[in-house]
Amino acid sequence: MSTEFELPETPETPESRKERAVGLIIAAIAVVLAIVTHLGNEIHQDEILAHVDAADQYSYYQAKKDLRSRLQLQSDTVHLLYDGLSTTAKTSADKLLSGYGSDIERYASEGAEIKAKGDELLADSRQLAKKASILDIGEIALQISVVLCSITILTEQRLFVRLGISVALAGGVVAAWALFLMR
Repeated sequence: MSTEFELPETPETPESRKERAVGLIIAAIAVVLAIVTHLGNEIHQDEILAHVDAADQYSYYQAKKDLRSRLQLQSDTVHLLYDGLSTTAKTSADKLLSGYGSDIERYASEGAEIKAKGDELLADSRQLAKKASILDIGEIALQISVVLCSITILTEQRLFVRLGISVALAGGVVAAWALFLMR
């Protein structure tokens, strides 16, 4: 005894062919949407990481600036007390002042380099933010196109699939511009 169950074949109608075509269009747009969404998420993550790296550089710069300020304060204190020191103490103070001076210059130089790197990372973060925002607009357009194409299935009006395809193309162009042409 066989328990196979066969579904009766339903004849394909022009409407079902149109629905299937619209379904394939929606699927293609959804694939592009998934790719754009993933790339947008990666760019947002890169933006955040660049911003965190910039903040780290500024913190490092601030630490160097603080060390330089402390050494400058110590140097000023030694200068104030210098006249009251013995000859032996003045020799030691001169060595200290010489060391303080070279350290102050080194911290100033290192601080400038660190700040420049922080400025560069912050500029990168801002550029990535712009790129991600434009990519988000492309993503939104692709999402709207999926909805418009879906309305075609419900209303059987071809206008919505045409609008959906047009909006999807515009969203794809915006996303491609953000990814490949925007620096």
